[in-house]
Amino acid sequence: MDTKNAIIVGGTSGIGLAVAKNFLAKGLQVAVIGRDELKAQEAEAELTALASSPGQVQSFSGDASDRPAMEAIYQTLMEKWKTLDILVHVAGISGRKWGDGPLDECTEEGWNVVMNNNLTSVFHSNQLALRIMKRQRSGSIVNISSILGMVGAQDHFVTHAYAASRGAVISMSRSAAVYFAKDGIRINTVCPGLLDTPMSQRAINNEEIREALTYLQPLSPHIGYPQDVASAVAFLASDEAKFITGIALPVDGGWLAQ
Repeated sequence: MDTKNAIIVGGTSGIGLAVAKNFLAKGLQVAVIGRDELKAQEAEAELTALASSPGQVQSFSGDASDRPAMEAIYQTLMEKWKTLDILVHVAGISGRKWGDGPLDECTEEGWNVVMNNNLTSVFHSNQLALRIMKRQRSGSIVNISSILGMVGAQDHFVTHAYAASRGAVISMSRSAAVYFAKDGIRINTVCPGLLDTPMSQRAINNEEIREALTYLQPLSPHIGYPQDVASAVAFLASDEAKFITGIALPVDGGWLAQ
């Protein structure tokens, strides 16, 4: 993967930051995008300390669902890079505080906010990347979805707007993978189970949920970490996976297998 470059949307914390660190270790040029300006600056400082060459890391603050902001960031990067080898889209939210929940209780605001942040944002980042990759007839896209886009859930994980948005990312990615294969572009999805990330702290610190994970994610230690997903992303993004496209890869400790 040496000499390649990668955009990581949602790359300033959690899974995205782990992906960025992994890519840096493999010699890539990395641009991370995050909603919060301070977190973007902190991520750039942390990643720059790990970089092997000047200018290997760039950071940008911007809302992934804001099309003009994303277009401006992509334009800035392409003026420098000229080409785009890898896009990883991690950015997404849990919509509980906006009203996501069981379908009969989910508010319209909750539905719209979740769809905008978890699906429309992926549409923007992927479309902008595909227009570049199609011209160069090469590229790899990895979208982060969730195991909740692949399985039904009870009790602790009943957020149906979230599940719908994650399932839609898988379907969009799979359909696009078939269509853009002729252009030398691969598109895959990684579907994490419950991980120890900033977005998951409510669940991680709930004793009932931790107990449920012993059978939902039977593989010890029953909870995943950002690096587990980063390793899967690195494989799918690399030439080692050059004959793999359109898959949804669970990184879930065995949740889907049951």
